[in-house]
Amino acid sequence: MMQGYTATVHTGLSRKAQSKRYEQKRRRAARKRRFLFLFLLLLVAITSFTLGGFLSSARESRKDAPSYFKYYKNIEVKSGDTLHSLAEKYNEPSVSSDRVYISEIRKLNDMKSSGLIPGQSLIITYYDTEYK
Repeated sequence: MMQGYTATVHTGLSRKAQSKRYEQKRRRAARKRRFLFLFLLLLVAITSFTLGGFLSSARESRKDAPSYFKYYKNIEVKSGDTLHSLAEKYNEPSVSSDRVYISEIRKLNDMKSSGLIPGQSLIITYYDTEYK
């Protein structure tokens, strides 16, 4: 090649045709960007409505269920009392199962067995909807 001259690639298209082709590519790219933007906007809107629906239904279900406060009290075991009968009397099933409640009573009172002795003093938990 000679110095001072630049090689040009001839595509067989006139400048006007090349300009028109470039403009078409630019418009196509702009349409793709607009489509992508609208698609993402729609996706965000659908996701927001879906999550909002789940969250509001979760809040509504919480409104229906009362809140329970946990309290402790000391009781004296009576003849015929069992850990299961105490669980039926003092446990709130929506908060914990009787099995978990009995396990908690045994731990609170450092009990090695499930047997109760009339006159024995026990610390138990109970639940109430009222804050005391």
